[in-house]
Amino acid sequence: MSTLTGWKRTTQVTLIAELKGFWAEDLWDMHHSPTGTLSPNASQRRLTFDCKSAAINGELKYVCWKKFSEGQWRSTQELTKVHLMIRWLNSLEDLPASLMCLSFLEWQVLYRKYLLNLGMYKQGTTNRMNGIQQPTITARDSCYMSLLRQASIMLRDAYDLRPAHEKDVWDLERMGGSTNLSRTNVRLGFLIVRQSWLRKAAKLYLKYCLPLYAAGTCRTRVQAIACFSDFLAEVKPYARAKDIKRKLLLDYVNYLQKRVRTGSAKNHVLSLRNFLEMSHREGWLPVGPERLIYDEEVPQPPKPQPRYLPSAVLDELNLHLGNLSKPWQRMILILQECGMRISELLELPVDCLTQDARGVHYLRYLQGKVRRENAIPISPVIAGIVQEQQAAVRSGRTGSALLFPNSKGGVLKQASFAHRINRLAYDHDIRGADGKLFRFQAHQFRHTVGTRMVNLGVPHHIIQRYLGHKGPEMTSRYAHIHDATMKDKLSEYLKGTLIDVSGKVVADNGVNDTVDLQWFTRSVLAQALTNGYCAIPIVAGPCPHPNACLNCAHFRTDATFLEVHRAELHETERVIAKADANGWVRQSEMNARKRENLITIVTTLEAHHG
Repeated sequence: MSTLTGWKRTTQVTLIAELKGFWAEDLWDMHHSPTGTLSPNASQRRLTFDCKSAAINGELKYVCWKKFSEGQWRSTQELTKVHLMIRWLNSLEDLPASLMCLSFLEWQVLYRKYLLNLGMYKQGTTNRMNGIQQPTITARDSCYMSLLRQASIMLRDAYDLRPAHEKDVWDLERMGGSTNLSRTNVRLGFLIVRQSWLRKAAKLYLKYCLPLYAAGTCRTRVQAIACFSDFLAEVKPYARAKDIKRKLLLDYVNYLQKRVRTGSAKNHVLSLRNFLEMSHREGWLPVGPERLIYDEEVPQPPKPQPRYLPSAVLDELNLHLGNLSKPWQRMILILQECGMRISELLELPVDCLTQDARGVHYLRYLQGKVRRENAIPISPVIAGIVQEQQAAVRSGRTGSALLFPNSKGGVLKQASFAHRINRLAYDHDIRGADGKLFRFQAHQFRHTVGTRMVNLGVPHHIIQRYLGHKGPEMTSRYAHIHDATMKDKLSEYLKGTLIDVSGKVVADNGVNDTVDLQWFTRSVLAQALTNGYCAIPIVAGPCPHPNACLNCAHFRTDATFLEVHRAELHETERVIAKADANGWVRQSEMNARKRENLITIVTTLEAHHG
């Protein structure tokens, strides 16, 4: 049996020596565990370490100690797997000095054979909805194999004595990175960067990025460097840092555009440019100080539009919501009102609800991207839903600090949420406008809330604060929908009639009366009036005849202002009647023409629009 690189007996002794007190014993009574947060099962109370190899026995204790003390195991249900693994190891004729003496794949072959002989090797299954909204079942390895895999990963990391930032695989949670526990992967691997000199610089770069950016951003940047690494391996396999010149990078930009989506190409180029500029500044790589890729050379994808939920789809979803269990119902209802990121929802603490002196409820949570605590007002209905979920969690057995924990008290995975809601769409045939089964994405709820707020006239800086956008650029995406909504409404009237003060129909001006141009004109250039539009553009300066619009040839109006004109006609007639009664001839004469024009406007608009 060959020893894997990194294993040393002295290191093994040091690791086992870390076990103190309760954890150093060969018999663990989990009712007296120092963690104090376990849920011991009566039939799984004790854990006995009786492997015939004292060294491997110590390594297994080390693994179990880490799992329990770091909160990865919150109950004793894993004890059966540990006992079975020890029985298997004891069945082998010769045990090596360490579990590190064989690779995981080598151990896996031996363990699978043992389980098959016992009739205990059964693969599990995972049910998920695929990309075309069809249920799929995928096989996963035996649950007994998971402990072997976890032990191999943990011991490999423990025997690697290099500083954490020099290792090829980073545990972001241990390194204090901003991890998203609702996603499965909390590790960051660098082996995908092929060149050793480039990998070393990439680690230094990510060490700088880790305290500043979310785990997803850090992972994206490693992938960008790995893509550049693949390019070098393909077109310039013996390249070194000194070979990174402008021409090579322009070739890389062309290479990207043929292999990845435009949006991904843009992110890859920007991430690589930032990496190279940082490498020059910090001395990680001998690259020049000049900018190697200019802004105009960065691939530009189409501006993404919000993926809001059509009202018909949302109605269908709510109609069938009762087919989900209560926690899933509550999650979806909270998303519909609050527009939180799914990771923020799944990591909500159970004590997230507060109330001010006036009785208004607020939802408090940590906003992921801006990394700050936020408090947003919520309706009494949502407050009641949160209180119901709080009561359910506090009466449960997991003792979780989360509002929506999984069965073990930990963070639910985003993939589970996606499966539940898309399975509902499949089971109840929820379809979009194109007639296809609708595929839900959690972020669509966020876009729907943002779009609704814009269309209701909520100021952009309030929306930015409410949704936790870093800058106004993201909020402005929702404003596009608002403009589109207004243009749709405007187009209805452009197809109808626009009249002047005398009731004369103003003819369309061909290309200048398209919806887009008229929307721009009325929103930016036109002088808005309470009862219509002034045909004199703003650049011509203020009107020389204030309050004389209904006697002005430049005045324009349409059916959207019909009720305003009716009310103004009624008020004008009242003023004239009062002037006539008091003998105010001048006032009566001034309003008489206004009344005539109003009668003409109202009559014309009623004739054209019923």
